[in-house]
Amino acid sequence: MYRLISLLFVTTVSIFGAQNVNDLDNDLVPNSIDKCPNTPEAVFVTKDGCTKTIKRVVYFNTGSSFLHQKYSAMLKKTAEIINELTGYKVEISGHTDSIAGYKINMALSEKRASTVCNTLLQNKVDEKRITTSWYGETMPVSSNVTAMGRAENRRVTILLK
Repeated sequence: MYRLISLLFVTTVSIFGAQNVNDLDNDLVPNSIDKCPNTPEAVFVTKDGCTKTIKRVVYFNTGSSFLHQKYSAMLKKTAEIINELTGYKVEISGHTDSIAGYKINMALSEKRASTVCNTLLQNKVDEKRITTSWYGETMPVSSNVTAMGRAENRRVTILLK
């Protein structure tokens, strides 16, 4: 009975902000099952206590790095999330389909990644938290044989890790 009362006390104290010795990184996952015991503050965590990755994808038309209005709105909301969840780093990666040549696709994927990065910067995301990379056609998520597959490959992926 004492153990149950003690456990309830520790849990109650944790909920109200005191440091819980059973959850040293304060992620609401007990140390006994926490696979990532040093989770930074201001991130979402999995049931195992590890940082939960947040993913957003922006799609582009063939040969274009123009950002459609619907993605501008989505990126504005994403920037708000990034600015609130200060424990995350932001990884931006640009991609293309395989229609053009290698050099053209590498340049286009760089432009796409820059477009997304610049939009986040315009929405007050700290540039020190962002890394940007581009891969051209080298990392497809779908087949480049079909129009639908190519459309899925013309993307910029944003990962909050």
